[in-house]
Amino acid sequence: MVNLILLMGVVGGMTYGPLRKGEVSYALAEQQRLEEVRQSCERTADNILTDLRFNQVSLVQDTATATFYLPLNMEEKAWEPGEFTSGQPDVELLFERAFAQEDKQTAIREGTRYEFLAVQGNRYRSYYLVFTGLPIVSIETTETAETEIFGGTVRFWDADTKYDWAYSNILEAHIRGNTSRLYPKKGYKLTLKKQDREGNVVKDQRALFGLREDDEYILTAMYTDSLKIRDNLCAQIWEGMGAKKEEFPDMRLGTRGTYVELFFNGEYWGLYLLMEPVDSKQLDLNKEGGKGPVEYAYKSSIPGGSTAEELSLNTQWGEELDGYKLKGSYGEITQETWQPLLDYIGWKNEEEDPVFAKKAEEMVDPDNMMQMWTYLQAVMGIDNRVKNMYYVTKYTKDGYRMYLAPWDMDLTLGDTLQDSRDEYPWDVGQNPLIYRERINFEPGDRMIWTDAADARDRVTSIWEKARQGVLSKESLISAVDVLRHQVQDSGALARDGFRWPRSKHGEDYEKLKTLLCYRMELLDTYFYGNVEEYLELGYQ
Repeated sequence: MVNLILLMGVVGGMTYGPLRKGEVSYALAEQQRLEEVRQSCERTADNILTDLRFNQVSLVQDTATATFYLPLNMEEKAWEPGEFTSGQPDVELLFERAFAQEDKQTAIREGTRYEFLAVQGNRYRSYYLVFTGLPIVSIETTETAETEIFGGTVRFWDADTKYDWAYSNILEAHIRGNTSRLYPKKGYKLTLKKQDREGNVVKDQRALFGLREDDEYILTAMYTDSLKIRDNLCAQIWEGMGAKKEEFPDMRLGTRGTYVELFFNGEYWGLYLLMEPVDSKQLDLNKEGGKGPVEYAYKSSIPGGSTAEELSLNTQWGEELDGYKLKGSYGEITQETWQPLLDYIGWKNEEEDPVFAKKAEEMVDPDNMMQMWTYLQAVMGIDNRVKNMYYVTKYTKDGYRMYLAPWDMDLTLGDTLQDSRDEYPWDVGQNPLIYRERINFEPGDRMIWTDAADARDRVTSIWEKARQGVLSKESLISAVDVLRHQVQDSGALARDGFRWPRSKHGEDYEKLKTLLCYRMELLDTYFYGNVEEYLELGYQ
């Protein structure tokens, strides 16, 4: 009798009970139990399970496919400890597959969908569980993804830790980007808020997934980039070439990003790059009422080409001026607010070369200008020559100086605008010719022509340092491999391709590495003492 009781207990545990492997716990059911449910219960299309939990944390669900997602650390082979439970007492979970006995990294990379049943009374429905190697962001709002400005809530789930790994915020958001907003997969700017003890809605600063602590972040859609790494790779290259300046240790003339998967109103929305904005905090600008003179940042979209004299004739001054936008908040905007940019435009358009060269060190930081010029040549930044650039005015002992910071690096590394074959104004694709061309960047070109502030020697020095560091063959290949690993082996690239089939996916990463190395070797022939010859190359 004792043996019979023990045997029944073992069978019962195998039929319906938690299976533990690497401390992962879930209700694994035998085939007989699953068949009983399918035969005796009614199959329903209703979403009877809205709250699947891991370690008592509710997971995000793509309601259209009845699929729940759990982010895991894809660098670790072992499964994270935890228990899958239903957050609804009247819903029973029955998993069909012992996934904890399978290879975790393979499951993440291949996006394996593990089926399980949710049973509620005499009804049941099949659900699926997917493991991703990236953090997850979920937006919930009463608006649609096409709404220009909206509010709601946003939730975050970290992939690399299961300690304090999920949190939520009140959200204010708006669609961002000029040309990118024309595509169906939008980019967004997020502002995080919370309620204080008095019930007031205030800003809430968080350090999301290793980025800076702040209340504002950017979600970049990467719709036209088939590799989904151009923005991130170029941001990392600039970080190693010119984002930091010794004279302003708290300033970063650039941004950092991390990949996430986004859900919008219960629908899987794709692979995104979560980025720090280039703002007054990133640039460490002196604000009104601060200790030093006020500093400014201007963002260029499509400058109209007006001269400084023409712009000075304005009688009303606001946040926008001839294709430039003033970043930040100011009590009163006057000509004085815009004067540093007007001075820069006047210097850039100076007719006399000797005057231009003489004023170069007074108007700009020569190292920053030559770093930017060299950087644009290396990454082939054709869309950042007159737009997608921040003009940052910092106050030095000699007065205001202009520093440059790049932004929106999607049209880089060989990608150019192509003739459109669908309803969009243009397509984006590889143009091999650009690997042999010069990227014309007017102020940098002219500084080299005139050798202002020893520009030619500066380029050689900058290039030599970069080729030993961030632009070395080893560094470039490693950077591409790391980013490819993040987007591919997380399973996110394939999911994004399924969600957005008309977006670009599947470009050859090995081809990119070959072309990058070719570009660097081409520039070697010019930048080690022959930079003036490089200016004679043609460009489109």
